Amino acid sequence: MVALSNERPAGLIVGTKVHVSGVSNSTVLAAGRDIKLHARQPLVTVRVTDQEIAAVRRAWVKIDRHRRPLVTASEVLTLLREGEPVVVIAGARGVGKTAAAVRALTDYSKFRAAAGQQGTAAPALELEHILPDWESPDAEILPDGTDRGYILDVSEEIDQWEDRLGAAKKILGHGDALKEADSCLIVIASETGWPTSQTPTLGRVVVRATARPPGDLVTLTHLANLYPKMAQRRWLVAGNDELESEALSDLLSRDMYPCDAAVLAHELSEIDDSPDALETARSTVLQWRDVVKDVFARTSQDADDRALLLAAIMLDGATPADVLAAARLLLQEEASKSMREILTGPDLATRLENVHARVTGQNVTFSHKPGYSGAILRYVWRQLSDAQDPLLEWVKELTKANGLGAGHLSEIANLLVRLAVDEHDLTVLDVARAWAVSDHEHGRDAAAAMLAQAAEDDTLGTATRTKLRTWAGQESVNTAKVAAVVCQGTFATTYPRQALTCLRWVLNRSKHDDAVNAAEDALCAMANNVNLLPQVWKAVTSWKEGKWTLARRRGFLALIDPTTARATVYRLLDNALTDAQTADELVDGWCEALGDPLLADRCEQLLERWAQAVSDRIIEDEPVVRILDRVVDDHLMTGPMAAFLIGKAGAAYNSPAVISMRERLMVRRRGGGAGPRHGGVGAV
Repeated sequence: MVALSNERPAGLIVGTKVHVSGVSNSTVLAAGRDIKLHARQPLVTVRVTDQEIAAVRRAWVKIDRHRRPLVTASEVLTLLREGEPVVVIAGARGVGKTAAAVRALTDYSKFRAAAGQQGTAAPALELEHILPDWESPDAEILPDGTDRGYILDVSEEIDQWEDRLGAAKKILGHGDALKEADSCLIVIASETGWPTSQTPTLGRVVVRATARPPGDLVTLTHLANLYPKMAQRRWLVAGNDELESEALSDLLSRDMYPCDAAVLAHELSEIDDSPDALETARSTVLQWRDVVKDVFARTSQDADDRALLLAAIMLDGATPADVLAAARLLLQEEASKSMREILTGPDLATRLENVHARVTGQNVTFSHKPGYSGAILRYVWRQLSDAQDPLLEWVKELTKANGLGAGHLSEIANLLVRLAVDEHDLTVLDVARAWAVSDHEHGRDAAAAMLAQAAEDDTLGTATRTKLRTWAGQESVNTAKVAAVVCQGTFATTYPRQALTCLRWVLNRSKHDDAVNAAEDALCAMANNVNLLPQVWKAVTSWKEGKWTLARRRGFLALIDPTTARATVYRLLDNALTDAQTADELVDGWCEALGDPLLADRCEQLLERWAQAVSDRIIEDEPVVRILDRVVDDHLMTGPMAAFLIGKAGAAYNSPAVISMRERLMVRRRGGGAGPRHGGVGAV
């Protein structure tokens, strides 16, 4: 059972202690008064993984492709040891800037520990990536935890900053707070994005990354030091006379990006030592280039089999008949061959196997060749570029509600996101837009998942998040709805500020439609996360400009609805017991909503739901009475409040909960208990 006992704290609010015993099939909500709703909310950080640290400590490559020493990490370390709290690594994509940052921070952490042995306490640094969850750079929300080594990668967005000089100065100025916390920050910038010519101070902390390690050596070093079992793979090392073809190590490219080389090492580590392991490994290293070229060379005069290949890729796991039908849809032909040609030509299974598909019973799959499907799509995208638009139109047709690909949406979305990332081409995401504006619920969900995955990608993330904000502000109900649905998932926890920006646009739509409903659901889902509640509440209460008035009021009403946001209402009211600002914001929000004729019906419903929630002991009665009592001061004769207190023609507010709440309010007002419109601590 849950027993409630009242205890009056300082101020005018009656607080509540909760004693819990014998609870079963019940939910006990965490107290809200300990939540700091108005504290500064820094950017989200993600810990640097043990795998990242192991890669730079145990598999570090010290030379570049010309066998010269790599000095980026050591130069960063020098600046950190000299007391610079903020250091910038500037360089082109693919030179290993992030790895150099992790290496430098781990070296600096060891240096601090060594200094600690000499009498200066210096705990090991906790390394964290900062996610740039902002529309424009804001140094005020950069984190400044104690004994942290932060990495902030802005290389994909810094060139688009409107005021790069001002932003750079503020980021550098954040160093004072970092110094006080015995922490530091490494900023990853593009080759020319960080402004250095305007002021020497900004240039002093820049390390130029101009060389990268050879890709083949990165792969081999990772295999040797991170995957020790690979030493037993006989197909890895050159010079083995038992092999009929050149060994794998001779096929590795020196020009691979370090990150790609590391991924390749991981993929190779998962290959066993079976008889066909060498062929699989070779194809993996070469990204199936030889196999793909061979397939397209053999089908150069056969559009039917090329269409069959693309259909089998998109419908991996489908029946041969469905794959054939999808191929004909791509070619826009009812039947690609005459009966004579069909009877005298190869059977369907043989045609599929000729393009390396595996036909097992009634399933066509490429699961035995991981990476092959992506390689085929990349080849078509690059070498047959005229086919891009028709290919995307075909996918849209294929994935309609009753289309052959309707049951493969998730797999197709993953393929297309991978293609978009590999080609750094947002055009591919046009399919998600088509899914979003369809009447197909699964299509909208797939579009949301596809966009969320792209939005969180290191390469495409910045551009995708911009596109997502654009969609949120468009007139199409379904397009706006998918932007809201994206904000119900992982995107909202990793990029909460940008999710809230999207939701603000959707909530501000002139008509309360399905998109607005989805946005309210997303907002409540975010607020239900106790770690996100302060950020959500701060955002909603800060949408004060006239342009965002409707978004603010809708967001407020969604968050105080005990039927859909029970935990949030409880925490907000509990927080208001000790925080006068929260109490004032609740009163102000009610007053604004009650003054909007468009929200009158909803306000009436919410007043009744608050009364019912008090009756059901879901929320506390005293803060509710005191908040509504202050609201009555301004809105006694306003339609919804008057109807709640007095009743209106045709509406029966006769439930015991409403009657009880009326009595509480009337007793309080007769007793002269109405407080000031705004007050001090406990102003509720």
